[in-house]
Amino acid sequence: MNPFMNDFTTFNNFFDHIYIITLRRATERQDLIKTSLAGLNYEFFFGVDKEGQTISNMIRQGIYDETLAKENHRYHKAFSIGQVCCAWSHRKVYEDVLINGYSKVLILEDDVIATSDLMKTCAAVLNELPVTWELLYLDYSKNEVSNKLKQSWYHIQRALGQLSWTHTTIDHLYPKINSEHLATAGFHDFTSAYAITSAAAEKLLQLQTPLSYLADNLLATACTTKLVEGYISRPKIFSQLSQGSDKSTGSFVDD
Repeated sequence: MNPFMNDFTTFNNFFDHIYIITLRRATERQDLIKTSLAGLNYEFFFGVDKEGQTISNMIRQGIYDETLAKENHRYHKAFSIGQVCCAWSHRKVYEDVLINGYSKVLILEDDVIATSDLMKTCAAVLNELPVTWELLYLDYSKNEVSNKLKQSWYHIQRALGQLSWTHTTIDHLYPKINSEHLATAGFHDFTSAYAITSAAAEKLLQLQTPLSYLADNLLATACTTKLVEGYISRPKIFSQLSQGSDKSTGSFVDD
């Protein structure tokens, strides 16, 4: 039995629905989730597997716009098949949120684990959310500490046409403390654990049709351009096993 299973009561009561994005072949990850997140009322949501998919087919069907993707990418790179399928899987969740009329949902990927201080922080984080919130990161990476010199250099790069980020995004690149357990979201990586409202789902779906943003860049762009009102939890409530310096499992996106 999961020693933290009672910790999830706050999440179960707060969210209308909890998704865990996975693949049908990711049975080992699903078995681990069943143990590590026991007590959480979630649904396994089967995303798009890169096996059997091709970039050319997705372009031809109008699912993925490679030209627009290069324009939106910081380094003007096209996406790998895994990156397209990851972005598509998250977009399918946004569609499902709207189809089912959910008001606020939690979205997790299938390689997350809850931090040991979940009991202490999750209730405080949710209680401090303003009524106008639209997106909340519960795990994130990069641009966590302000760097004014780097920010100024990015503005210069943007002015010279060398950077796809807008000046607005650069202005909001780093989080700003909002309350004891919340900060406004900057431009962060990871889509491993985040919450959205139906209003955010609608905006993200529109921005990601056709697919033209990496899954995590979509959230970061929406937050830093102020398309959605986004926050990060302080501290992080989940961590991801396939990312970061403590990476302990492979990635279905990169492999």
